[in-house]
Amino acid sequence: EGIKVESSAPAIFTAKAGESLKDQKFDYTLTNTTSNLLEYKAEILWPENEHLEDRPVVVTANESTSAVAGELQPGESKAITIAPRSENGGRGWQYKWATDLYGWYTGMAYLLPIIGGYIADRFIGTHRSMVVGGLIIALGHIVLAASGIGSLAHSTLGMTVFVFGLVLIVLGTGHFKPCVSVMVGQLYPPGDPRREGGFSIFYMGINLGAFICAFVCGTLGEKVGWHWGFGSAAVGMIAGLLIYTLGRPNYLAGIGLPPEGRTNTAPMFAMLSIVLAAGVAGLYHVGTLGWLNSRIDACFGNIYFVVAFLLAIVMLVGWFVAAQKPGERGPVFSIFVFILFNVLFWMAFEQAGSSLNIFAEENTNRYILGREMPTTWFQSVNAFCIIMLAPLFNIMWSWLGRRNMDPSQSMKISMGLFLLGVGYLFMVWAGVLTKEGAKVGSFFLLATYFFHTLGELCLSPTGLSYVTKTAPLRFMSLLMGVWFLSSFVAGVAGGKMAGLVEDLEKGRTQLPWHSWNLGGKADFFLLFVVTSFAGAAVMLVLVPLMKRVAPEKA
Repeated sequence: EGIKVESSAPAIFTAKAGESLKDQKFDYTLTNTTSNLLEYKAEILWPENEHLEDRPVVVTANESTSAVAGELQPGESKAITIAPRSENGGRGWQYKWATDLYGWYTGMAYLLPIIGGYIADRFIGTHRSMVVGGLIIALGHIVLAASGIGSLAHSTLGMTVFVFGLVLIVLGTGHFKPCVSVMVGQLYPPGDPRREGGFSIFYMGINLGAFICAFVCGTLGEKVGWHWGFGSAAVGMIAGLLIYTLGRPNYLAGIGLPPEGRTNTAPMFAMLSIVLAAGVAGLYHVGTLGWLNSRIDACFGNIYFVVAFLLAIVMLVGWFVAAQKPGERGPVFSIFVFILFNVLFWMAFEQAGSSLNIFAEENTNRYILGREMPTTWFQSVNAFCIIMLAPLFNIMWSWLGRRNMDPSQSMKISMGLFLLGVGYLFMVWAGVLTKEGAKVGSFFLLATYFFHTLGELCLSPTGLSYVTKTAPLRFMSLLMGVWFLSSFVAGVAGGKMAGLVEDLEKGRTQLPWHSWNLGGKADFFLLFVVTSFAGAAVMLVLVPLMKRVAPEKA
């Protein structure tokens, strides 16, 4: 009311099967004809009776797939263009599809290193396994680049090629990820005081790469074309492998050799990875993966199945703990308790690549000095904070340790979860401010990632160290694998939770605090505030128990 709408024509798009909507667009002009400040909102609505909410999003309003909103001063006019997604706008998946795929992708990247580590230990050694992994990862990024060229960018076959590339990367990571860390450890003899420093340099190097990649791959992907971003990642991996290969004779000779008597079967494992990835892509193409994912969702949507599943896990853990020697039962029990809270932490933390990234894309004003910052640049914030803060945390823990003031591991986990919750308070605030379609500044995401990094530094490196110090030697690898298995569960669960954003925004799903009328994405982000603070409180209560079952460790 009070806003005059002028349009070129009604926004009706027509195309035959297989045709593009590329050249069709409709312009609207909104003018405030009153003497008052007015708010406006333009939203793309699917016809409810046609059940289109699960179809790919191919139409945008001012390049937004959700809503365009703002304020109009008296007499002011603003233009809105209804048009198809840009050529570089992705595949138009609904967010719940995309976040689901992202969750499985990140989860499997934590799960498969368990198998890759076993292959390296028993068959090909860490050196060959790392090379195989790097080559497969590079090939995966080349395949991802190819999936965005020409007609493949929008076809069903192109999406199958895309999945093929993702699976290659996951399998390559399975070979690569566990072996790099092991090879760093192999550089130093037992008791060498340089070991901690070596791992610190290694950790800093990983995060330096994570910091730089968003500025290279992300910028190319968003501003030039996604296939260019994927291709640049392949170039980086190949360059790294060349540097490693050329430098190995001088710096790493004798490191990462295969078990004695084993022949070179690395090419076989490389080919097996390619064949397996092609098979998984084929299952996606015929719909088997989608069917399997829907069955998993249905099972975990059934309260009886969930209860039975959890009881089975508890019984299995109880049996394993009881089977340990008397002096080992408490420490092993504490590891499983910490694994539970590890899932809770990473399930919320991994929203960085899904729901938080979507918020950066749609709800954040990313203009700096008149130029729009790519969304992907926010993915470098965590790595930058780790580079800056990790040395300070190491100094702090050492300083506290020398004075017998170092917090127990259970206390550090409680601190990590608390800081995670503090970070999400900023997102709840931002969600309230953007519930009518407005945008907020970058401060909210920067503050969130800063506190999340503080939480990560409290929980993650210390957790891995705790397992290596506490687990019985004969079950060290198994319990470390279970620790990474918890990250797999967190990745998959986090992706599925991120898919709730739109349902919560539109009222199709409601949380207990729905009556508070926070609106927008605030309801969703408040979920992680509640779970993080609750987890921190429970862990704090358990601190005395953990100290009793694992004295001087937990």
